[in-house]
Amino acid sequence: MSILNAQKPLNIVAVSGGLNNPSKTEALVQAIIDELAEATPIHVHFIKFSEIGSLLGGAIYRNQLPQRVQDDLAAVEAADALIVGTPVYRASFTGLFKHFFDFVEQTALVDVPVLLAASGGSERHALVLEHQLRPLFSFFQAQTLPIGVYATDRDFTPEYTIHSELLRDRITLAVARALPILEWAPAKGQRAEVVKEKSQQANQNLGINKQIEQEEVLPSAAVPSLDAAEARLHSKKAPKSQVA
Repeated sequence: MSILNAQKPLNIVAVSGGLNNPSKTEALVQAIIDELAEATPIHVHFIKFSEIGSLLGGAIYRNQLPQRVQDDLAAVEAADALIVGTPVYRASFTGLFKHFFDFVEQTALVDVPVLLAASGGSERHALVLEHQLRPLFSFFQAQTLPIGVYATDRDFTPEYTIHSELLRDRITLAVARALPILEWAPAKGQRAEVVKEKSQQANQNLGINKQIEQEEVLPSAAVPSLDAAEARLHSKKAPKSQVA
């Protein structure tokens, strides 16, 4: 896409893992949505665990989920970009937050930009963005945006609105750094082809890795290049010529 989807709003899916209503996490995610909406046209699907949390716990397989949650998962998989936020409990994201993303198809978020956010009781949980959330979305091969947003209890009023100017500045900076990446986010109509191509490449690399594992263990200096390994794999698959 060219200049920030001038012809079509970005399809943004926001996820708040906060179970309470009102929720500091929900307020944080909404503030990020509002900041992004001021910068570029967007269409937002907001998934709130305060509304769907009770529908998640009993399901082991995706087809056991209520239709509403299945629709939310489909929205995540079709998004141009994600904004995800979670409260921090015991130094990590919530169990239901992880449970929800366990149902997401593992190639659906390849190269999808993801803006990370979290809220916790104090600054001691601030690294949850780097130690917990970023690795989770790296598994999906998503493109986690360079700056995440972490908020503490003291950033909010008793009415769950943001009063910290430092937090507002952080949100503004996170969105500003996200915009150049969002400009090149593949549109929904292109996502299927992008995912298909990435899946094919992943399967090809898996075959190459298995072939290398079957070879003798070589010193690191003698490990063949990926191109050489691929050529050797194809040569082994080729039919052997008949000798008269």
